[in-house]
Amino acid sequence: MKRIFLITFALLSVAALANTDNNVYKLPQKAVRTIDSLINRGIRTEVFPGCQVVVLHHGEVVFDKCYGYQTYEKQLPVTDSTLYDMASVTKAAATTLAVMKLYDEGKIKLYDTIGTYLPYLRGTDKSRIPLIELLTHTSGMPAFIPFYKKIANKENYIQDQPSRDFSIQIADHCYMRNDYQDSVRHKIAHCKLGAKKYVYSDLNFFFLKEMVEQITGVPMDLYLQENFYQPMGLTHTCFSPLRNGFSKADIAPTERDTLFRHQVVEGYVHDQTAALFDGNAGNAGLFSTAGEIAVIFQMLMDGGVYQGQRYLSEKTVKLFTTTYPIHGCNRRSLGFDTPCFEKPNGVLPYMASNKTYGHQGFTGNVVWCDPDRELVYVFVSNRVYPYSEPNKLVKSKIRLTVHEAVYRGLNIY
Repeated sequence: MKRIFLITFALLSVAALANTDNNVYKLPQKAVRTIDSLINRGIRTEVFPGCQVVVLHHGEVVFDKCYGYQTYEKQLPVTDSTLYDMASVTKAAATTLAVMKLYDEGKIKLYDTIGTYLPYLRGTDKSRIPLIELLTHTSGMPAFIPFYKKIANKENYIQDQPSRDFSIQIADHCYMRNDYQDSVRHKIAHCKLGAKKYVYSDLNFFFLKEMVEQITGVPMDLYLQENFYQPMGLTHTCFSPLRNGFSKADIAPTERDTLFRHQVVEGYVHDQTAALFDGNAGNAGLFSTAGEIAVIFQMLMDGGVYQGQRYLSEKTVKLFTTTYPIHGCNRRSLGFDTPCFEKPNGVLPYMASNKTYGHQGFTGNVVWCDPDRELVYVFVSNRVYPYSEPNKLVKSKIRLTVHEAVYRGLNIY
């Protein structure tokens, strides 16, 4: 009974934004038909098997619709409660929220060095990296290190049954040796540091997540649940959903992993590094729905307030969501992408203001918040099913063209 109540409350909390029911469209029918056509064409051409799209304008739901199925086998239709792997949207909708909260409480400063909080970095060149560089991807950290390749297909690192030394589950019948996490930390601490310029790197947010846990003394997922998701009524937003009361039928699968886990990844994080850290490495791991991601960004749009309760100060929200030029980079705010700050960018409609912020996710997701237009746009899919390459979603530009149809339909350009 408790779980049914919580799910109902979560759905009501999304509808409450508009004071109306879900699936009531306030966009003109011409715009709805355009969006339907674009998305249905994407499904027919197997860009993605299904998706969720939610649009908020002036705090009201003006479009909320689900399309297609969880897979091309068409066994389970996508609903507004289907969970999706948010991939790098985790950086904005999870890790950055936690960092904002700590900043709000005066527990960190932007120019604190990460070595202040992570003892294993002391004595390395990483210890001197300020938080501001991690948040803007200007730290010099490499873009990616494929840690999983060292342990793939090796029985001394992966076993099919849990034991005292192999307790980190990375997929069905797939358990990693516990001490490999410390090996990864050591490799990150001693990797080669590049020039101070913009290089998008998952490793920056690995450090930030570790810092959050060091300061709070609790896992970051628990910290987020207690301070944001639970009080906001977001019961479909979590890490490791299979351990949080959801079944595989509730979760859209991602890729058929032929290199590492040798199965269709469903209910476990798609990102390999996040998988090594029990489903959360700061860069990826969050599962959610388009409706609940929209709630998070509406809270930010409203200066840190949702349904009368304050979660962050308005000053902190403005600081973190405003482009922060540093080391020649004008592309990022603190934890968010702001691609149109200097000039129009191909990932956003030309109608979007240069204050627009948000994030994209590798698995097929995007969220954009345009404060000048009071518009929140969320597109969620599992375009990586059954394989992540070729990336048809990027080539199709469907996320962009649907976004453009929203601006035109609302006549706000």
